Amino acid sequence: MTDIPTRSLTLFDPYSFRARLQPALIALFPLAVGMFAWTAGQWPWASALWGLFGTAGGTYLLAILARRSGRVIEPRLWESWGGAPTTQLLRHRGRANPFMRARWHKALGKLRGATLPTAEEENADPKAADLAYEDATKVAIGRTRDVRTYALLFKENTSYGFCRNLYALRRLGVFAALLGLALAAIAAWHASRTGAAQLIPWICFALNLGTLLVWLLRVDADSVRIPAFAYAERLFEAIDTPAPARAPRKKS
Repeated sequence: MTDIPTRSLTLFDPYSFRARLQPALIALFPLAVGMFAWTAGQWPWASALWGLFGTAGGTYLLAILARRSGRVIEPRLWESWGGAPTTQLLRHRGRANPFMRARWHKALGKLRGATLPTAEEENADPKAADLAYEDATKVAIGRTRDVRTYALLFKENTSYGFCRNLYALRRLGVFAALLGLALAAIAAWHASRTGAAQLIPWICFALNLGTLLVWLLRVDADSVRIPAFAYAERLFEAIDTPAPARAPRKKS
């Protein structure tokens, strides 16, 4: 994360821009392409409207809506996977390498001041064990919020947030792509009737068709699962590995 000289230069920190605003803009991108098929950059007021939208807080609203959609869908995703990725990795019956899990349990036990459940305790009361794993995860997250010290973890968290929010906006993205396709197709038909240039509407049609295929074929629960487990692994690795010493900041 780079330092920002003045807060007024941007409304978004790197995480909010990448993980929240960008998924919302991607979802609405086909609409912009469909409108461009009609205007082809000939309506200067369209740029003015976009500038007004951003100045009025529209982009910030989009980021909030994307975050909310992602938070709503997250519990359903975790339930379909069999639990939160962090919880699954800490379970003795989970998918993690047992030697790595043992190190993570030891490091997290020291961090939270209480040992994590043994395999026998987990088998006897799986729900209580999951609560202990959830508590340990929250402690670990609280100790790794420094994005400069834990830069790799921050990147993984941003990647997960982006994929989660993008998947949460899938229906909106598909609807926008279909509407954008319709706008581009009508623009191409209108151009053929009036003798206007037909290349731009068809390029816009192709872009929206490609976007629709990406939404339908590539944006799914599996596209969220991979970065989710990658973030969980990096989180526990960050706790298991001593944080590197930070060089003192130079005085200006």
